[in-house]
Amino acid sequence: MLNNLKKISQKKQMNNKGQVMMVNLLFLLMTVAVMIALIPQFNILLNMGMQSNALNCKGYYVDGNINNSLSYNASLPTNTLACLSISLYLPYIVMAVLIAGVSRVILGRITTDSGI
Repeated sequence: MLNNLKKISQKKQMNNKGQVMMVNLLFLLMTVAVMIALIPQFNILLNMGMQSNALNCKGYYVDGNINNSLSYNASLPTNTLACLSISLYLPYIVMAVLIAGVSRVILGRITTDSGI
């Protein structure tokens, strides 16, 4: 009986493409989990950047308080391009990680060389 199990286990092996794809999928899931854990910290840093008086981002209010000295002040000049880049920073990072991860999984499915 052990001899029969040994023969079956030798014949039923996952091919190299499937193994590479599963490892890449595992790395993608771990990367997404770390990214989700770091999103609140990214938001704190982005809020710190938007609170500066030098940027004076339009529509930004600290904790919903319009009268806060770090909130938007219409009498001061605003740096629109810097405010736009700060507000789009987090979605760009998330999209870049997802696109890179999905392309990595697809690459592992197509070729047996993972390139790692």
